[in-house]
Amino acid sequence: MSRHMVPVMLGLTVVTAAVMAIAVYLVVSAGMGMAAVAGAIMLLSLSILIITAVTLVKLSGHERSLVAHRDQIRKVSARSGAAVDRLAALEARQAEAGPGLDWVMAEFGALRRDVHELLLAQKQAAPSPRAVPEPVAPQPASSKPVSSKPAAATPPGSDTLNLELEPVIELAAGHTSHYRALLSLTGGDGRSVAYDQLIQKAEQGGVRPALDVRLVRLVAPVLRRLRARNPGIRIFVPIGRTTLGAREEAGRLLAILQRDSDVASGMVFELSQSDLGRLEGLGLETLARLARSGAILALRVVSAEGVDLGALRQLGVRYLTVPPDAAEMGHGLAPAAWSDFLRHAQALHIYLVAGSIKAPPQATAANKFARFGFGPFFAPPRRVRPDAGTTAAVAPNANVA
Repeated sequence: MSRHMVPVMLGLTVVTAAVMAIAVYLVVSAGMGMAAVAGAIMLLSLSILIITAVTLVKLSGHERSLVAHRDQIRKVSARSGAAVDRLAALEARQAEAGPGLDWVMAEFGALRRDVHELLLAQKQAAPSPRAVPEPVAPQPASSKPVSSKPAAATPPGSDTLNLELEPVIELAAGHTSHYRALLSLTGGDGRSVAYDQLIQKAEQGGVRPALDVRLVRLVAPVLRRLRARNPGIRIFVPIGRTTLGAREEAGRLLAILQRDSDVASGMVFELSQSDLGRLEGLGLETLARLARSGAILALRVVSAEGVDLGALRQLGVRYLTVPPDAAEMGHGLAPAAWSDFLRHAQALHIYLVAGSIKAPPQATAANKFARFGFGPFFAPPRRVRPDAGTTAAVAPNANVA
């Protein structure tokens, strides 16, 4: 209860008690002749006392609710301020990395705008004893590209981030069984930046985690439509070590899988062998949580020498991507050791994927040791329509671009 209400409530209580005392005095001193008057005074006093008690209880409840709302707003304000500081640091790193990441900073600009709007709303909706506002929750950033400056409008011809799917072929059957998800950037001038270059710039700018989360968010609805026609289809999603080790982005990634749990088993998160070797702490924990969520792991193998297939299988790795000429090279192993490697992988149900197949001889050679393959020889990555996740399901061998 507010401090200024305490004297008021005490005064009402004292007055009521005094009136009741007068009523008792009248009965005692004047006898039964004043009993009716004393009774009326007594009833009035009791009514005032009951009303005072009820009012006191309600005011106490409102005061507790007001304090709770104030605490929540203070917490939201502190988190919003931290988000603004973090976004400012990311923008500074992007400026050092050079041009080419305007679309990423546009996403952060949208988040910065929403955070500033949140802080302004908090100042304008300061709580008062007479009106207790609902706690203000931060709204998610818009997925539409906007200017990196909070107040600027989206310029015409701005950069566009595109989802692309590359077919993964089952070599023995010759048909598409899975897909690889990639991102490309189309500038306002119509020029396109391929995934490899985009990832390189994202790594340099320190925004690879945001890029990976964005890719998973785009893949989920498309995968749901594909699996409606073919429940066995999967999409390979590249992921970086920095993403697994970034607490906020890793949390967003796991939240997407929890929200879209019906397609989590169709996600194949592909990690490079070098990144896997450098994972520690939070990165390893995130990798284990991905596996427990139902997602499958894949490893881009640089060399088969020294790879512990048993440990990889326990970790949840089901696919190994190797070069198409791995058989001729022995992939870092002697011919006999390479054969043992293939038999061991087959026994553990770890599938080999031949990547970057460009010519018929490579496809023929890959068919001797790999179950799956992808590359320009089969089909280049095809751009997915923006509404592919909301329109009718696409047949597994159909053009999803």
